Amino acid sequence: MYDVIIEHPAIDDRTYSADGPGQLRDTVWGIARAQGKPVTDDLAMIIEVGALRSACDITGEGVLKVHDITVTVREAEPCEGHQGEDSVLLGGPEFCDGSCKPRTPFRKPQLLDLACALDDAELDATGGCGCCGLEAGQMCAGCGKCNCRTHETCVRPAAEQG
Repeated sequence: MYDVIIEHPAIDDRTYSADGPGQLRDTVWGIARAQGKPVTDDLAMIIEVGALRSACDITGEGVLKVHDITVTVREAEPCEGHQGEDSVLLGGPEFCDGSCKPRTPFRKPQLLDLACALDDAELDATGGCGCCGLEAGQMCAGCGKCNCRTHETCVRPAAEQG
C-alpha cells in the first residue's frame, strides 16, 4: 500500500492511497487529466509510474513530476495496533491491511475536486475569483468586486459613448 502526496504551489497538499501498482497508475493518469492535459503516450507513462513505484519500493520514496504537480509516493505508514506478536495473539492480523486507518483512494470525486481546486487557483492567480468562478475581466464594472460580495453601494460607470 502506498501514500500518494500531491503537491502544487497554488493548492494545499493532498494525500491519497493506492493499494497497488494499478491504482497508483490510475492516480497518476487522473492527476494528468485533472490538469486538463491527458496522457498521450500510455507506454511512456506506464514506464514512468513503474519507475516511481520501484523507487518507492527500493528507497522508501519516489517522486514524479506530472505537468505542474509533483507526485510523491511513500510506503503507507502502518497503524500502531498491528505491530508485534501481541496483535496476532489477540486475533488481529500480523500486518496492517489498511482497514483500521481511513485511507482515501484517488477516484472520480477526488479527480473532480482536484480539477476544481486547480481551476480556482488559476482564477485567483490571474486576478479573478475562484469561489464564484469569475475571470478578472468579469468582475463588477463599477467596483471591481466579484459575486462573493454585495454591491449595494456600487456606482456603475456611465456607458462609454462610441
